[in-house]
Amino acid sequence: MVVETPHELTTTARSTNANVAIIWMLLAVFGVGTVEYLVAGVLPDISTDLGVSTSTAGLLVTIYAVTVVIGGPLLTIATTRVPRTPLIAALMALFVIGNIGTALAPNFATMVIFRIITALPHATFFALCLVLATSLVAPEFQGRVIARVTLGLNLATVLGVPLGTLIGTQLGWRWSFAIIAVFQLLVTAALIASTRNAAPSHQTGNVSSELRVFTRGPVLWAIGLTALSQAALFVVFTYISPYLTEHAGISVSTVTVVLFVFGVGSVVGNQLGGYYADKDLDKTLYIALTALALALLALFVFGGTSWFAFAWMFVLGATGFSIIPPLASKLIGAASEAPHLAATVNIAGFQLANAAGAWIGSIALSGGNSVAVLPAIGAVLAAGAVLLLFVSRRTARSVT
Repeated sequence: MVVETPHELTTTARSTNANVAIIWMLLAVFGVGTVEYLVAGVLPDISTDLGVSTSTAGLLVTIYAVTVVIGGPLLTIATTRVPRTPLIAALMALFVIGNIGTALAPNFATMVIFRIITALPHATFFALCLVLATSLVAPEFQGRVIARVTLGLNLATVLGVPLGTLIGTQLGWRWSFAIIAVFQLLVTAALIASTRNAAPSHQTGNVSSELRVFTRGPVLWAIGLTALSQAALFVVFTYISPYLTEHAGISVSTVTVVLFVFGVGSVVGNQLGGYYADKDLDKTLYIALTALALALLALFVFGGTSWFAFAWMFVLGATGFSIIPPLASKLIGAASEAPHLAATVNIAGFQLANAAGAWIGSIALSGGNSVAVLPAIGAVLAAGAVLLLFVSRRTARSVT
């Protein structure tokens, strides 16, 4: 990651077509996000092909997330002084190799190894894109640029996962990962071409001082809140395909459409969450978390009805992703004194949620429970997030 001087920013703005570069960053984030979430869409196929249970296959989500959480900050620190263009190339080379290996994996153990390779550059690359994007425009446009880049994650749920699932259903799940590898290779080449003139050598910040941000109470509260609330969503989303087919009675061919509905809801919720977070951050979080808990509870009660489960995926996507903008703002605000790690911390918090949700779901299924119970577990986690937010606010007031 890099920090540019005002002179470098001016030079960058003049020599680089910011709009083109940001579009390629959006597409690169889209590819990374699609690979992260795609396992949920093709989970039954992976389970059958590799000869493992659904709960074991679901651990691929946990493994990916844990790699991002642990490897992301370490890789960001280790590559502090690597020039930007070679760093982009190296990170995406790992990503492409990981996906090709995943597509060719002969057994579950091999797939685990290549999922780790795929996940390793995730947080560092995403954080690099955010920093790079904000460096290409004037400060008054930085918020909109960040929103445009992170739109890639929303599009991953709206388009990437449904399309990947469709490809997996028609051609086999391995083709989904192979096609993404080719897509990312082309996007990376275009991204490097559009940003190669905007590549200061490296940052010169004090890494040790930034690492101390993890010892601060507000940062730990924010990370915990992020992990708990998003685990509530991912305990269901990780197993959404078997939930829809085995419990709601929705056909395998319709799952792609349902995932698209979920993705559309996530886009709507993300935009609403961002809009209201700028007005009142904590109030928005209270409302969004409560709405998520109620949405999951309703899914638990009525999710066995196919038409309800189909339509309710929009609500679940909207409530789940409406939390992302206020959570990101809260965490980045808490880590504002550590700008070089703030983006990575933010991503790590959400990946903790992926890992926790998939792991909790795996335990529930391994214990003999059906997928029908997962929304109830998610509702409890979301209610716990509301309580955690309340306690953190009371603690902050008592300190001040």
